[in-house]
Amino acid sequence: MGALDKSEAIRIRAQLIANPVAPGVYSHFINVGTNNIIDTLEENYFRTEMPLGISCFKYLQGYYGSGKTQFINSLAARAWQNNVVSSIASVGIDCPFNSPLAIYQAVVSNMIPPPEPGKDPEDDRGIEVIFRNYVNQKLKQYGVEGGKSVPSNVRQLIEQPFTEMYIGAPDMQATIALQQLGKLMLNVACGGTATPADMEIISWMRGDDIKSKHLRDMGLHKPVKDDSAFNRLKTTIMFMTKRMGMKGFLFAFDEGTRTVSFRRGSIKQKQAIENLLTMINDGADRKFPGVMFLYAATPDFRNEVIQKYPALNDRIGDIAFKPGSPMVPFIDLDMLDTKTIVREIGERLLDVFSVASGIEWNHQFQKNNIERLLAAEDKRYGMGSEIRRSFVYHFCILLGSQTNRQFELSDNEAELFIVDHQLPQSVDEEL
Repeated sequence: MGALDKSEAIRIRAQLIANPVAPGVYSHFINVGTNNIIDTLEENYFRTEMPLGISCFKYLQGYYGSGKTQFINSLAARAWQNNVVSSIASVGIDCPFNSPLAIYQAVVSNMIPPPEPGKDPEDDRGIEVIFRNYVNQKLKQYGVEGGKSVPSNVRQLIEQPFTEMYIGAPDMQATIALQQLGKLMLNVACGGTATPADMEIISWMRGDDIKSKHLRDMGLHKPVKDDSAFNRLKTTIMFMTKRMGMKGFLFAFDEGTRTVSFRRGSIKQKQAIENLLTMINDGADRKFPGVMFLYAATPDFRNEVIQKYPALNDRIGDIAFKPGSPMVPFIDLDMLDTKTIVREIGERLLDVFSVASGIEWNHQFQKNNIERLLAAEDKRYGMGSEIRRSFVYHFCILLGSQTNRQFELSDNEAELFIVDHQLPQSVDEEL
């Protein structure tokens, strides 16, 4: 993804100081501890199997603060490098997993293209963005840069995937909509204007309950429902791989600490498990071709929910993923050495703050600060995986307070700092 530039570093710094969670699409810049796993997934799936239409399922497990979201976003960065489309959804109110419709909406609305250096892509997501980027890349490939007129022969070449008949699609209405979406994005790229009626196709593709004469005239009579959602998602995947040349898809669902969709023993819980099994099984049968489904949750979710469903529990297994066994579904983040990870995170944060602020760190000072903060966290809270998030929060605040003068905390000062951010008295007086 290239080296970290100053604008990216400033955004990462601001996000981490405000909230010590994975900084979205910038997570790979500070990712540590799991790159050997991500390397293996990239080589085995993104580069090798997924372009052949082979799909897989991975279950990512870790307690709060263990780095599940960080892992997912870092994996997405590798996906972008390999022309694999990524979509990351949080399971909960916005995506109750018992509804195929909600799953469809979450997937197509959260598709993210590779972020451009210096540009914040957080709000630039959705299937229409993927289509827009595809059209712009094709124009650039044919030598047409922004603002230039598009020769008719170039336009015909780019439009071809959106005009050819597509036979055998699981959902023909989805095929029509995908073709219309491609034509719309191409028309806009060629200087045309999208009318409000034209924009209805984006809402329809995103799964909104929308009907109109304009849509009916195109052959789109039925908005997506629970009973059609998976077939429309399959059609979307097939269209984008066979017609647009996408190498595959990463669909990641982050349960976090929420279990809104999985009330014990309820009909909704059973339906949610059935939906997950459907995605796993249909992926294995290549009905979802070239897709990596990743589901992330805490150990409580497995202990309290999954173990009651043998079919799903058996697919996850008990053997944890290792770089030498990439086919294993179960990835356990709680097996990682927290102290080593915290030290490595500290080094990455020094790099980010250095680029953002133009500071050249006294590495002996900062190495000692890392060790003393780590010891203070361990003494006060214990060395569980959740300490990683606490350390990030405290170390970012500490680095931010050293813009004018660097200093080294004593053991006692580190203990006071993690409680109330109290700086050494000599430093506090100067500031």
